[in-house]
Amino acid sequence: MQFLAAVIGASLVVVVLADMVNTLVTTSTSTKRWWLTRVAYRIMWKAVRRVATRRDGTARESLLSAFAPVSVLILLGVWVTQQIVGFALIWWGIGGIDGAVTFGDHLYYSGVVYFTLGFGELVPSAAVPRIGALVEAFAGVLTTALVIGYLPALYGAYGERERRLMTLDDGGEDRITPTNLVIARAPDGDHHKLDGFFKEWEDWIAGVIETHTTFPMLAFFRSKDPGQNWVTAVGLVTDAALHIQMVEGAQGGQAYWTIRRAIQLFQTVIGNNDLTDYLEPPDPDVGAALFRELYDRMSEHGFDLVDFDTARERGRELRSMYGPAMEFLIDELVAPRGFWSHAVGHRVDHDDHST
Repeated sequence: MQFLAAVIGASLVVVVLADMVNTLVTTSTSTKRWWLTRVAYRIMWKAVRRVATRRDGTARESLLSAFAPVSVLILLGVWVTQQIVGFALIWWGIGGIDGAVTFGDHLYYSGVVYFTLGFGELVPSAAVPRIGALVEAFAGVLTTALVIGYLPALYGAYGERERRLMTLDDGGEDRITPTNLVIARAPDGDHHKLDGFFKEWEDWIAGVIETHTTFPMLAFFRSKDPGQNWVTAVGLVTDAALHIQMVEGAQGGQAYWTIRRAIQLFQTVIGNNDLTDYLEPPDPDVGAALFRELYDRMSEHGFDLVDFDTARERGRELRSMYGPAMEFLIDELVAPRGFWSHAVGHRVDHDDHST
């Protein structure tokens, strides 16, 4: 029985250390669903999401905003607890700790060694427990060092992501639409003026791919503005880039590469999640009416467009590659439907720039 306890304890310690390395050290994080971190996040997020979706307004946003930073602390607590319990099982199984009789005694001893407190009322008397005490103390110091080094990188990546969102603006103070965004950036209908804009956002999306695979919990960190979210920002920019694909001679330009990067992002983040419920085709009549409206508005502002049917077919084909994944992420993360500008007390009338 005690030998089995030592084996179980060693297994717990090895599993948690491997999970820590996978989460905090490696740059190529494994996406296997059984990793402790992923299991913990699935359980925690499912519970928080269920409660949040039953609330409205500020209460919902406060709960969702608190989840990510609190979850990091909980994850640290899970790692520490598993290591202390694992080492306690090892010491209970092999013995050699003077003064320790029950499992509770060994658990207390394990905690003292792990946190390097060194009270001295329980001490190892044999060679193996003495060496093991050094190993456990090192594990405690290593965990602390990894977490301390991880947090600045995590919050640095969050800051980089959020800074770009503040530049996503169409000159209004309401919900930003892809059409308004395109017109605001190229009011005279010259799509070349948007190349720099889309290049910056392609680079940003590439950065999000890198940071959100290295730090998967970043996906749960919300923007300070409740009307903004990284998922809807990607969707807004990608839909704007989709507008440019109906401009004569613009296919294959910078906007197209931004769309490709967004498709890569959504495919990477959603992993193996089932998108069946998001593959239903939209109402063709409603879709045609909405597309006609934006097509006519783009034309009125001086963009030289391909014919309507060709433009619509191009748009439908490209959006089918990222639309379902985007809608899934919006629902899964309880993100706002749309992306809103910051109110600054001044608006740009886009119609004044029509040609």
